[in-house]
Amino acid sequence: MGESIDRMATMIELLAGDIVRELSDVSHEVLNQPVDVPEANSLFAIATHLKASGRVWTLVAAGGRDIPRDRDAEFVATGSFEELKADYDKWLGEMHEVLDAMPDEELGRATGVPAYRPNLGVDVMTVEHALLHCLDHMGIHFGHIQVTKQFLSGGLGVE
Repeated sequence: MGESIDRMATMIELLAGDIVRELSDVSHEVLNQPVDVPEANSLFAIATHLKASGRVWTLVAAGGRDIPRDRDAEFVATGSFEELKADYDKWLGEMHEVLDAMPDEELGRATGVPAYRPNLGVDVMTVEHALLHCLDHMGIHFGHIQVTKQFLSGGLGVE
């Protein structure tokens, strides 16, 4: 594994671990509780979306694997913490299968995935773009998980 890819994989793994730990003390009911706020999702749904998106960016875009995805289903997903943790462990294991063998020279390789933002200055994302976007997306949704958890526990003082 290249040094830069190793750092990105480590950060992805650290963030995934933070997410799993953040949800480890949440009851099954709270984990799956709908949030009565427009465009908000349950903790389980956010974490499911985050894992599915991470799989796309690390395994499909960077790794070239063909993995079907039902994005709409992610936002209505329900389940147990144990299932969620097992899914994260599986994804991280697969991520290491892909990235551990990847040299840094692959960072500039075009993935075939169109740029998700016009201001990236590229038409097709590179492996580096894909991994950096994965990290960015994880950070944003980890924040959503933290705020949603606080909201559901009454810790935000919202009436």
